[in-house]
Amino acid sequence: MYDETIDSFKWVFGTFLEAMCGKRPSTILTDQDHAMAAALSVVMPETFHGLCTFHIRHNFMKHLGNHYKENSDLPYMFGACMYEFEEVEQFNRVWEAMVKKHNLENNEWLSGLYRIRDKWARCMMKERWTAGMRSTQLSESLNAAIKNHLKLDHDLVQFFRHFNRVVDEKRHNELIAEYEMRQKLPMVGLRKTPMLVHASETYSPTVFVAFQNKYGESTAMVILRQQDAAMIVEFAVMRYDGGPERIVVFNRNDLSVRCSCKKYENEGILCGHALKVFDTMGIKIIPPEYIKR
Repeated sequence: MYDETIDSFKWVFGTFLEAMCGKRPSTILTDQDHAMAAALSVVMPETFHGLCTFHIRHNFMKHLGNHYKENSDLPYMFGACMYEFEEVEQFNRVWEAMVKKHNLENNEWLSGLYRIRDKWARCMMKERWTAGMRSTQLSESLNAAIKNHLKLDHDLVQFFRHFNRVVDEKRHNELIAEYEMRQKLPMVGLRKTPMLVHASETYSPTVFVAFQNKYGESTAMVILRQQDAAMIVEFAVMRYDGGPERIVVFNRNDLSVRCSCKKYENEGILCGHALKVFDTMGIKIIPPEYIKR
């Protein structure tokens, strides 16, 4: 763009919505650009605006690089708050310890980041649909691909000629991937497992591998408790060798399932806890509502 003002971003997002026939994305990840955030809040107020973790880590080094010496645990504590903790209480406890230990109580950048923690901390984003993405890496890779075809002396016509070449290449790769998905079923580890066979026929190869991994995890889960209340059954599920206990609620009426880990809400793939409950309740194929389109 010629400039990166709020009005310019409003035009970009508005044009995007027109191209998508008014269908807005559930989530958009950006850097911490204030103009972009302001434009998003106006054009797509119902879309969740998350922050790219790559840019946050970059800014972390920029603003706090002089606050730790060699072997300091500051970057590890910060990284754990961003990526690891699933519970808000654990996040707050470690964050407070980090701030106190490294004397960062008055650091304006860190304080500002904490105020918008719902946009980047894992524990605050569990119920936000992100397809497992936490950064704008895909966008950055596209930018890099375009730059490979550009030179400083290219005019606007040459730019769009090269831009279309990159887009055509991406579309060609997608067509190949779709063809292979339709013609070649992925290898199923347990060929006589109905749910895995169903998943192999339904999901793309990449998503199937992720689902198969979760199914494998479900075989290591155990039911600790089961409480029936008419159509609703509540399970307490945990790995056989320990780990956090998860509460899974199963509805006999519509075969829906909700797990406290929020894996499905965040990534669109059923977690091992939910799959364990499905198996316990005799559900052998994936219910249609759990297949993202």
